[in-house]
Amino acid sequence: MKLFVALITVLLTLNCSDNDTDDASNCSDVFCTEEFRTITVNVKDKDGVAVALDSFKVVDLTNGDDITLDASGSEYEWMTKNGTYPLFSDKYVTKYRNKEIEINFQGYVDDKLLVDSDFTVGADCCHVALIEGDTDIVLANP
Repeated sequence: MKLFVALITVLLTLNCSDNDTDDASNCSDVFCTEEFRTITVNVKDKDGVAVALDSFKVVDLTNGDDITLDASGSEYEWMTKNGTYPLFSDKYVTKYRNKEIEINFQGYVDDKLLVDSDFTVGADCCHVALIEGDTDIVLANP
């Protein structure tokens, strides 16, 4: 009988582990919505007029990777007309799952840096999220 109790105790001890694996990092049981999210920045002048950037760049400050989202000609035309540019999207959910990172958005007109803003973003099992930073950027003198 003592052997049986000892065996049960050992088996229970081996099955109860405290390795701090939480269910949030295991995304296999998570059901995600079908929507595709993109965090955007809105660049306007002090009068509220959209600023048309010639180019923009987004960099992951943790490793220096350029994570600028590609845009077709018609998409870029829409962006410049509305002053709305992509910052971070669900394209990066897998790479940045359950992480928070610092990123930098830079916007240029005539090769002159007009926008230089830092943000904290992250991703869960399904979508990206803005954690810190103001996505409404107002330029004093564009």
